[in-house]
Amino acid sequence: MGAPATDPQLPDSNRPRLYPTPVSKAERSADVANSSIGNFSIVLGGPVYDLLVRFGLLRFGLPNTLARITALVALTWVPLLLLSIKDSLAFGHRVTIPLLADFSMYGRFLLGLPLLVLAEAVIDPAIRRTVAEFAYAGIVPDTNLASFDKILVRTQRLRDSAIPELLLMGLAFFPVFLFQHEWRIGAVSSWHTTARGLTAAGWWYAVISASLLRFITYRWAFRYFVWSALLWQIGRLHLNLTPTHPDHSAGVGFLSLTQRRFGILFCALGCAFAGRVANGLVFEGSSLASFKLLMVGFVVLSLIVGLLPLTMMAPTLAKVRRAGLLEYGRLSNRYTELFDRKWVHPVNPVPEPLLGTGDIQSLADLGTSFAMDAMKIAPINKRLILQLAAQAATPLIPVVILGTPTTKRHLPSIRPPVLCA
Repeated sequence: MGAPATDPQLPDSNRPRLYPTPVSKAERSADVANSSIGNFSIVLGGPVYDLLVRFGLLRFGLPNTLARITALVALTWVPLLLLSIKDSLAFGHRVTIPLLADFSMYGRFLLGLPLLVLAEAVIDPAIRRTVAEFAYAGIVPDTNLASFDKILVRTQRLRDSAIPELLLMGLAFFPVFLFQHEWRIGAVSSWHTTARGLTAAGWWYAVISASLLRFITYRWAFRYFVWSALLWQIGRLHLNLTPTHPDHSAGVGFLSLTQRRFGILFCALGCAFAGRVANGLVFEGSSLASFKLLMVGFVVLSLIVGLLPLTMMAPTLAKVRRAGLLEYGRLSNRYTELFDRKWVHPVNPVPEPLLGTGDIQSLADLGTSFAMDAMKIAPINKRLILQLAAQAATPLIPVVILGTPTTKRHLPSIRPPVLCA
């Protein structure tokens, strides 16, 4: 791996470029257009997706995001509202947590669920452009385009496999409410659980609403695994990577632009988590300090998971960096030795003025190119880290404000002086 690092004479036409540009070779464009490279997707496929398309509930290409969000909210949250109104549990003081005062329901079904659906339209186009970039920028050489196409075909077969999706569906619709703490009768009564057990709205939530939300979440986790596995397989190919590339990632720095898009998933999960914490603060008498460790842990875990796919390229970039250190080191030795013989210890002095010569500037440019310590072994930068952390933490900001006590500072009263007669 890392052809430019082992062959400095590689033609410039095969060097990777940071942004997609038209390729001069007609053969490459035709191969890309007619292969899986131009049609790759981790979203447009799978048994459930095909079933929805077949019945006309979903149009190919994911153009109807708003309609799907509306349908899911109507199927998950609206029945809870209607059933709670029927049993007088939507508002009022009959229970401690009526439905319209339940922060967790807002976080899960009116914020988190729409974000999970919107994520398809946000993430999938970025992955399409990234896959095409590997081919159009010449990072995957012509001789490996067929292998690259086979990797994409295998990845889409995994995406379309019925077994993983059926397993996820079984896990999602398993009656976990029988074992969860929030469904047990406790000191705090709510719209879904009273002294008599689950209400009508509680049964709908346990069987339909929560199961659908879990399935969509689990399916995104599977897609995330597919994306990580794809990067791992691409990293095993023989790639044209340059250790002195300006992006400090040997030419694959564009992967960080794609990975930023996944922050919407952590924001969606953060909405559900923030709603649960808000319920604890308002209705259960918990303090913000009792949730502080959980909130920090959520942001840190989101950051680790968000950066994990990019580490799949680390073995390849580490080899490119090591090879670059050796080969550019040999080049630097030859150049500095010639520079020393010409200007410092000349055997036959050349009548050439030192002032204005380009040799010194070339020596400086070589030193800049040799700064291999700036190259990363994973396309991770500070902006990506801050953006993923911010997207995961944003839903928690209102919770922190809600749980922060407001203390009124009492100014000492100033008594007027007593005037003596």
